[in-house]
This record gives sequence, C-alpha cells and structure tokens, in this order.
Amino acid sequence: MLKSILSPKTCAACKNCCVFRPESAWEMPTFSKAAIDRLPEGYPIQPDGDRYRIMLSYGAEDAARPCPFLDSQTGCTLPPEEKPFACGIWPIRVMPDSDGKPALTLYQGCDGLPDADAPALHALLDSGLRLRILKAAEQDPTLIVPYHPNYRYL
Repeated sequence: MLKSILSPKTCAACKNCCVFRPESAWEMPTFSKAAIDRLPEGYPIQPDGDRYRIMLSYGAEDAARPCPFLDSQTGCTLPPEEKPFACGIWPIRVMPDSDGKPALTLYQGCDGLPDADAPALHALLDSGLRLRILKAAEQDPTLIVPYHPNYRYL
C-alpha cells in the first residue's frame, strides 16, 4: 500500500517491522479465522477477540524474534491476499487520539520514511488511504492498538 513512498529495497534491508521483542510482541498482526485455517499447521495461535494472533516463543536469551513468515532474503512469505492489513500499512498504525477516537500514527523508527510531515505521505493519505485505513479499523478493532510514545500522530 505504501510502496509509492517507501522503497521496497529499503524495507527488505531493514525488516524492523517484522521482528518483535518481548515488549513489542503486542504489535504482531492478527489474522481472521479463515486466514488462520489456510495457514500451514504448527504455529502457536492465540485468540484475540474474533481475530487470531500467532504467538512467538521467547527464550531467556532471545532479545527479538522474527515473524514466522519472514524470510531473511526475500521478506514476507505470505501471499498478498493472506498478509494482515496491519502489515500492509506499516509504519502507520491506528491508535486512539486524546478523545479516544481512532487516529493514524507513524512509527518514528522507520528509516524508510523518517519524516512524518513528508508531503508525499500526506498526499497518499489524503488520496483515500486514510479513509480506507480508518474504515478497516472500524471493521476490525484489533487494528486499533494502545498509544505508544514511539509513534507520532499524523
């Protein structure tokens, strides 16, 4: 979704969005029941409302764990139709604003898009992407995650 402003080459080299520390495991995207049923067996799954989250197992020396669908050479191994919506909009996340209403935020650690005020980003959001994201969040409340200070409101 964001390929017009994020370089796939930059994303492929970084992969920050697909690696989770124990304290950031809450950011692991959720899947619908139908998508979970189509995935290969063997992934530890936990319900999250009417969605499902693949759980990562952390050992004592694990500082971070990659998404099980991340190939270090090729990136995400999920077919596009199975990729969670949250993955497709990264580094944008939906978080409640000060009034508790869903609002778009931008992760400040994304080297591919370091400027939250970038005109190209706002042009893309204003071309309909903002409404599409907020509508998806209305239909799937798991897309709305608690505010975190590593994010900046757009």
